[in-house]
Amino acid sequence: MSAATLGRDRRGFAIPIVVLMLFAIAVAGATGFQVVSSEFTLAQQNRDGQEALDVARAGLQRFIGEQVGQVGDSVSYAIGDGIATVTARRVLATDSVNHLYYVRSVGEVADARTPLLPATRTVGTYVWHRLAPIPQNGALWVSGGTLTLSNSASVSGNDADTTAACSGAGAKAGVVRGGNLSPSPSGGAYVVGTPQAVSYATYSAFYDSVGVRWDVLTDPSFPVDFDGHYPNFASLPADSFPVVRFSGNHTASWTSGRGVLIVTGRLTLSWYFDWDGIILAGEVAGVSSYASPTVEGMLIAGLNGANPNVRFRSGDYRYQSCNAHKANRSLSYLEVVRNLLVEING
Repeated sequence: MSAATLGRDRRGFAIPIVVLMLFAIAVAGATGFQVVSSEFTLAQQNRDGQEALDVARAGLQRFIGEQVGQVGDSVSYAIGDGIATVTARRVLATDSVNHLYYVRSVGEVADARTPLLPATRTVGTYVWHRLAPIPQNGALWVSGGTLTLSNSASVSGNDADTTAACSGAGAKAGVVRGGNLSPSPSGGAYVVGTPQAVSYATYSAFYDSVGVRWDVLTDPSFPVDFDGHYPNFASLPADSFPVVRFSGNHTASWTSGRGVLIVTGRLTLSWYFDWDGIILAGEVAGVSSYASPTVEGMLIAGLNGANPNVRFRSGDYRYQSCNAHKANRSLSYLEVVRNLLVEING
């Protein structure tokens, strides 16, 4: 065999080897890419799944934290890169003021590559709906210093309603709770009801007895029906008892309204003010002899701390359980049953 023929044979043998090696390299590269791609996709799915779980939990917490008043059936929140859809279903009515709900939150986080197949996680828990958080057992609650009634001030703890008037009527209430009622109302002041005064040793004891979430209600980010202004009550349904909030100090005058009035600072009751329902105030100022406000329900003041000594020289403060009951329901809130948060899928 000549040298030329041997060279041609060797070249003919080498070409298939090179092709085979290139094929093997290509297969190895494709396999490596597939492994890396799969690991990246798995990591992406795990990350999206964890984010969806975080979104579901955040939606559940927001729903429970912001819920005041009637419990809605369904609500959606945009949280981070996802959406939480929260639904609530009543499962038990223990009594007229305590209902058990099951609340379920579904968190979804979409991947741009597969928008029709978002990562989804679901969490759920049981919560109590406390329909009447404030005990209805006093016409006038003022923390801290001495509350003195004089001149034409009139306070009545006797319920103006009967059990036939509304579902919350007929409750027995006292006159003044929290502060110290002056032993002998003077100058024509009128006080009726039993007990006339109930005092608490500390502000904390007073605050706990009220049962209201004052830090939540006064937070500017917490939604209320009307913030910084009164509504046109004539345009509202007769059975509507809205939540109205004023941040800072507020002088209440020339208004006839109903519902829950929240004043985060000092409340001054003045001319031609008539309120049906519940008033919550961080502090209340003394009432002058000519102001003559009217509160038919409950007035609770001094929630920011011990209220200074004040004198009410005028006004009618009457416990009326129907007004208090309707306003109280506007403040109802959700309370989580402990240790029952569960992840439904993972």
